[in-house]
Amino acid sequence: MPRKATCLLTLATKAAPGHCIVIGAGIAGACTALSLARRGWQVTVLDAGSAPANGASGLPAGLYAPYMSADNNLTSQITAIGVLVTQQLAKSLLVEGVDWQASGVMERKNGQHERWHPNAGWVKPGALVQACLAHPGVTWRGNCDVKQLARVGDGHENSDAWAALDAAGRTLAQADRVVVAAAHGSVDLLNTVPAAPNLNLQAVRGQVTYGALSDTVLQDMALNSHYPINGNGSFITTDTLWVSGASYDRDNTSLAPTVTDQVANFERLQTLQPALAEQLKPSFQRGEVRNWVGIRYTYRDRLPIVGEVAPGLWICTALASRGLTLAPLCAELLAAQLHGEPLPLNARQARALGLERLKRLKP
Repeated sequence: MPRKATCLLTLATKAAPGHCIVIGAGIAGACTALSLARRGWQVTVLDAGSAPANGASGLPAGLYAPYMSADNNLTSQITAIGVLVTQQLAKSLLVEGVDWQASGVMERKNGQHERWHPNAGWVKPGALVQACLAHPGVTWRGNCDVKQLARVGDGHENSDAWAALDAAGRTLAQADRVVVAAAHGSVDLLNTVPAAPNLNLQAVRGQVTYGALSDTVLQDMALNSHYPINGNGSFITTDTLWVSGASYDRDNTSLAPTVTDQVANFERLQTLQPALAEQLKPSFQRGEVRNWVGIRYTYRDRLPIVGEVAPGLWICTALASRGLTLAPLCAELLAAQLHGEPLPLNARQARALGLERLKRLKP
């Protein structure tokens, strides 16, 4: 059984908080910043974009839901705990029914096999990112494209302090600790650090199709099936939108929407929710739907990577398509490790997200 998430966000610290730089203002970086700020850290979040949630975290709405396996493997165990932590965080920060919903999620396979996940639901990632960054201990700075990391002071390999530098070598910020949570940018930054591991992350392009709940009949149908459906693709209705998708294209970094993926999203919807698909068919045919594309990054075992790369330098990355399910949990795991606190996962589960496995899973 998954461990309950109660009090995971309020553990007492065992290390003196200081100043931390978090690189990346997506869901991973924002949750990490909040977990540290709640422990008393002053956190500066640096992001290359002009606004938070500028990358894959700009998804209109997404699911937090467990991954089910016949043998209840580590991924299943970790995502089950992640669902509880995400729900706890959303409940503490967001407006239910507007920014998120503890709706439960129906898992449907081939239009027949169904499994109900009562603790799952939907979240607007941008709203969660903004809420995390709104903590008084967090300062967000946009248009800060970090290209290099360097130790501060004497540059000794055991120094914990780091500086974030731009392409010209100018210091953007320096702090006692740095957390890299910049998706594929994490790879490039670690390449500037001697002896840092090669993450070998794979790009995965995802396109969703969405539209407004403007049609009265569609609104009625959505209300009558208010929970999201997940399986080969997903279908979500929020307070104002319906969202259907998503594609999963490996090694593709194009942000241009394609008609092919839009058609594929409709075909997935036909399997998941035939009645809703029929209702939405004219909107698809008339080109009234909208598309959103994001690039996610995954490690070969499809689990996040969380840990300390060098003294004072941490990473939280490779969340792929499970950012909403796992980012709050990964942030808590990182903060607990940094402070020597009891972990939100057992030892085997924590090792599954750690750096040691990178040596075992070399390509």
